[in-house]
Amino acid sequence: MEFGLPLHPISLRPDLKMIKKSTWIILFFLIPASACLDEPDCYSLNNYIIGISFRKLADSTADTVGFTSIRIANPEILFKDDTVSKIYIPLNYFQNETTFLFEHPDNTQILRLGYTSQVQFVSEACGERFVLSNLKVLEHSFDSIRILTTNPSREAGTTHLEIFQ
Repeated sequence: MEFGLPLHPISLRPDLKMIKKSTWIILFFLIPASACLDEPDCYSLNNYIIGISFRKLADSTADTVGFTSIRIANPEILFKDDTVSKIYIPLNYFQNETTFLFEHPDNTQILRLGYTSQVQFVSEACGERFVLSNLKVLEHSFDSIRILTTNPSREAGTTHLEIFQ
């Protein structure tokens, strides 16, 4: 009389049928997934972000500036009650200029920027994108402004203007 489970033969030799079947299953899922790589990345196509750093007029060192708000000329507020030495703000790519109001407790400073906004068709899936270039200062009430680069960015990280006070 025997007790326990019956012996089952186990082989450490690879089963070629199982390897072939696994390879086909992997290829079946991998090939359609790689087709997605042909589609363009439809996010962050527009280059409408500018970086502004604030500097001291006397020695060009970084300056920290307090604002009650920074807003676009219409009532949209970008920052409220903030102290900054560098900011990244969006331009309106539907127009060829954007006006920013830097509000302090005792006064308001203006920065009006002009640029060229061109529409480019990307693809049927993504539609169009806006390419901004030729950034220039049209009007300001700061002591001095220096343009470092005339092409806005897609993401924050690049300084385009230095404002001296």
